[in-house]
Amino acid sequence: MDWKKGVFFIGALIVIGALINWAGAQGIAEILRDSDIEYFILAILVYILTLVAWALRWKVLLRGLGIRAPFRAVFSAIFVGMFFNNISPGAKGLGEFIRVYYLAKRVKSPYGPMTASVMMDRILDLVPIAVMMVIATIHVYRLGEIGLTILIIVLDAVLMAFSALVIWLLMSETKAPGAVWWIYRLYHRISAGRAEKRKDSFQNIADVTIPRLQSDFKNLSKDKIATIVALFHSFVYWGLTILRYYFVFLAIKYPIVPMDITVVLVVSMVVGMFAIVPGGAGIIEAVNSAVFVALGINPEHAVTGVLLERLISYWGPTVIGSLVTAESETEVPKEGLPLAAPDEETLKKEIKDKEENEL
Repeated sequence: MDWKKGVFFIGALIVIGALINWAGAQGIAEILRDSDIEYFILAILVYILTLVAWALRWKVLLRGLGIRAPFRAVFSAIFVGMFFNNISPGAKGLGEFIRVYYLAKRVKSPYGPMTASVMMDRILDLVPIAVMMVIATIHVYRLGEIGLTILIIVLDAVLMAFSALVIWLLMSETKAPGAVWWIYRLYHRISAGRAEKRKDSFQNIADVTIPRLQSDFKNLSKDKIATIVALFHSFVYWGLTILRYYFVFLAIKYPIVPMDITVVLVVSMVVGMFAIVPGGAGIIEAVNSAVFVALGINPEHAVTGVLLERLISYWGPTVIGSLVTAESETEVPKEGLPLAAPDEETLKKEIKDKEENEL
């Protein structure tokens, strides 16, 4: 981790410290002392099941593209992806590329189909998220929270518009290559020498990788069985996410309704996409706590519940993901992200070398 990310995380800890001070450190300590550890352990187990549902969804999509990947490799790739997402700012794009790179290297698969599976994996999330948005908006409106209702509607629009824009850019036969060259021109302004050296790679991405990815994605979307099964896992994933939050609040002996959790999740998803801090550390804790307070939950329990949930869903996976990454010696490719598919000769050689090593 470079010094810039270190500064971000120090800032996050300062924000969390200020949040604890605002809610009342003594009150939070008393809540934790009186908490029910069994429910907290249940929340951890539910989180593990959430990741299993995610891995099963991705595995179904991989199988739909003819990619055979062991469940352990898929599960590990998710942790590696989460680790890079959690240490990088923005809309979590780096982690998606890295999990593609990680799994493609282990199953000897081209990056095009692998990237298509990750695209579909993320797009299928939009269906349960859209349902959650409707539930959250109706729930807040019925509570009479007009200001929060307007905020939720605006965030709904931002999230759906951003998602539609990304999908449109990726799937457009004319716009996708144009976006690649727009990135190249931006790269050229920053570092003309390096950009010139990478021009052939960008050409390959625009002329070969993008069309192949689009073709694989369209073929996968036509596989109704794979889509339905993966969509089922998506609803299971988000249902378990709500259940995890519910158990966390039961652990601190402050039951809340699932609709309140849904509202918080919708808000935090949008904030996390555009947060400049890696993983939204500190910002997510503050925003989620504020939304819970706006929904009528007292500050001490709101902050305690949010911090415990983030311990399970952010800080824990970041540590575990770093260990999995270190063990696998996965690094961000020095010459850029692995967008371009390896040539067939290289792929055949890697498969042959693997078979010889296994013998």
